[in-house]
Amino acid sequence: MGKTAALQVIYTNIGRGHPYYLDGIVEAMRDNYADRLELMSTDVFALSGGWGRRLWRLARYMYHTGSQGGMTGRFYERIRRERKADRPGRAERIMARDLRGFVKEQSGPVLVAHPLLASMLSDLAPVYYQHGEVAVPREAAVAGCAKVYVPLETSADALVQFGLERSGLEVSGLCVESRLVPAAGRAYGNRLERLRRNRFLTGAFFSSGAEPSGHVAKIIMAAESLIPTEHKGVIFCRAGGRLEYALRERGLAGDDPQKTGLEVLAFRSRREENELTLSVFDRFDYFLGPAHERTNWAIGLGLPMFVLHPTIGTFSPLNHSFLINRRVAVDIASEKDAAGFVSKLDRLLDSGALADMARNGFNQYRIDGFSRIADSLVRDMG
Repeated sequence: MGKTAALQVIYTNIGRGHPYYLDGIVEAMRDNYADRLELMSTDVFALSGGWGRRLWRLARYMYHTGSQGGMTGRFYERIRRERKADRPGRAERIMARDLRGFVKEQSGPVLVAHPLLASMLSDLAPVYYQHGEVAVPREAAVAGCAKVYVPLETSADALVQFGLERSGLEVSGLCVESRLVPAAGRAYGNRLERLRRNRFLTGAFFSSGAEPSGHVAKIIMAAESLIPTEHKGVIFCRAGGRLEYALRERGLAGDDPQKTGLEVLAFRSRREENELTLSVFDRFDYFLGPAHERTNWAIGLGLPMFVLHPTIGTFSPLNHSFLINRRVAVDIASEKDAAGFVSKLDRLLDSGALADMARNGFNQYRIDGFSRIADSLVRDMG
């Protein structure tokens, strides 16, 4: 059978969250529909030149520095809060120029996972926009798309309140790594049994792509609190990044995990990070990280979460509220919380609250969002 359609996938490749969601759809489509759909992937840096590329580089710089707090952070937060998806400013028009020229030449459907790209391109071609987060800030409401994929009915309701037509929205379910989905029930059962019976646990520690210094400090403190105990931790960090540097400063990176109980896994790409994560995921009894894309694990896989503060950006505070309301997460709000992390962990374990958090986060929502989006795209492009 010949391929029925070609789909252009355009990444921002800034941070982890939006690219992660596109990665999952692309993987599902290649696994299930390689003979039906031609996929072509690129990103905004490859497509842009001149001032457009300079502004995309500035956006990447602002993502990394704006997440660190201070004056730059406040300026970055203000930009994100005040940006309107349907009212591009001069800088955004310059950033869009080369992208729009490319899409005009391709004259085919486009898949994106960032509202800024959706708003830049939706008048030129059928744009399929995946809004992967449970959280729905106003900036996510982009009109004119061929279809907008959202994870939950509550996400769809929020976009309708912001003015989008319900007929243009499709609820996919949570987007969890496809390789975790088939064994989710078994992994949850094993985890729940450990939370009921084990005295000592294994936790995973993650930063966001920007590695905010406040998060890095709390990750180090929380992980170090495990060392005098028999609890174990697995810390994921970007090779050469702020977290790996801090771990080395503390003498933890490259140290013998048998001595500290802490294993440090450094990665150089999203693909390597995903492979490392999937290889050890079944060992996790809980995880600690910011309220971004991995919150799907807490509400979909029954993996209790400790949320790093501050909640940065427009998505994280809304995700955090959802997690707390579903009783699947607790806060690591201060350095005092982080330094006393192991005491909090033990209290939750001994009281049965950690097992309750796992129960609250399993079998509540569909978790096969990536494959369902792939199915939908192939149907639409028929």
